[in-house]
Amino acid sequence: MPPTPPAADLQLPGPTQSDAAALPDRLDLQAAKSAALKYNPDLGVTRARIRSASARLREAGTRYAPVVRAGVSVIHTQDVPSSQSFLTEERFETYSPSLTFEWIAFDGYARELGEHATAQDLSASVAVHDNARRLLLGAVSRAWYSAVLARERMRITTADRNFNQRLLDDMRQQVEAEQASRTDANNFELRRNNADVQFINAERGYTLALTVLAELLGLPDAELSGRLDFDITDGELPEKPEPGLDELLDIARQQRADLEELRATMAALKAREAAAQAAKSPTVSLSGELGAASRDKFEFEDDERAGSLSVVATWDLYTGGAKQAAVDTAAADYEVAVRQLQDRWQEIVGEIRRQLPIISAAQRRLKLNRESVALARQIRDDIEPAWRAGIEPLTRLNEAQRDLNIAELNLAVVRAELLQARSDLDTATGSILD
Repeated sequence: MPPTPPAADLQLPGPTQSDAAALPDRLDLQAAKSAALKYNPDLGVTRARIRSASARLREAGTRYAPVVRAGVSVIHTQDVPSSQSFLTEERFETYSPSLTFEWIAFDGYARELGEHATAQDLSASVAVHDNARRLLLGAVSRAWYSAVLARERMRITTADRNFNQRLLDDMRQQVEAEQASRTDANNFELRRNNADVQFINAERGYTLALTVLAELLGLPDAELSGRLDFDITDGELPEKPEPGLDELLDIARQQRADLEELRATMAALKAREAAAQAAKSPTVSLSGELGAASRDKFEFEDDERAGSLSVVATWDLYTGGAKQAAVDTAAADYEVAVRQLQDRWQEIVGEIRRQLPIISAAQRRLKLNRESVALARQIRDDIEPAWRAGIEPLTRLNEAQRDLNIAELNLAVVRAELLQARSDLDTATGSILD
């Protein structure tokens, strides 16, 4: 009974095995992308597949070499029957060493075509790895900008809370001095509590975004809060014209790794179709053998040695249609790959086209939202002293503060949308790998 192979010793990483400590103290988007490319386990899988495809290519290259075998046999013989039909007590050993080689001289170029197909498999594996990197970087950007937006919501709601808390403190003092009504104080307390609720919701979104980001980095136990650099300067949001659709499509044709994967798959299938066709050809092989045989000793005289050399040609005249079926299978698989390439290209065109109006609208909204925030803050700052002087009603101050919150939130949203849309466009064209 064959021995049972040992079970795989699977070591799951724990907090002590994590690479989270290797992260820098301050992590910006580029550093997060670099960490994801280094630690994400999905990329380890695609790297292993590249090594597997590379090994198969080396194996395919060995089919050109002859096969050389060395062997030896020792046969013990006893109780040999005699001509008088009874057994003798004769016993002896026969020693027979041998050295053989076999080499396929011609097989209709099936080996060359098979090696070419395997080389294309390797190219496809490399493209799969690059496409996994493309999708990973796009996902990291999405998680990052989700965290940015949640952090901005936290900042805005904190500012709103502080504003209402300050006015609440003033109102309580005035209520105690009987200079204001308790209703005004309750108004600011209610608005402060609403701001606290909004902060809790934003904080929850922030925590979830950081959790997703840590998983994408391949460091799910990493504590990212407090070490991410979310500062976004206006220099990151230039009002620049985006390339035209034709230029973007040209970039995608050259840089989308999934297109390259399908092209390599098509080339491999075409080579396998040709190899299946070549298998119908005759095969010519050379073989040779050197051997010897000696009785009761491992020494050989000249007359105990022998050698042979042969040329063998074989041709399968009838296989029940198996070889033609192999050709037809490869041809059909090739047609499937062609359709997949066409479908993928249509998807890519759609991905790119969808991002262009999003970017265009976000750029226009960005300018307007910046102006709106400045106006809303000026209006709020003007109304507050007017309300204190009794010129403006409390409802007008509430309205001005709400307008400021909405304007700041809209600005934060459009900033994140613009950065995310540009990242999505780079992901769609494949240039995110640059």
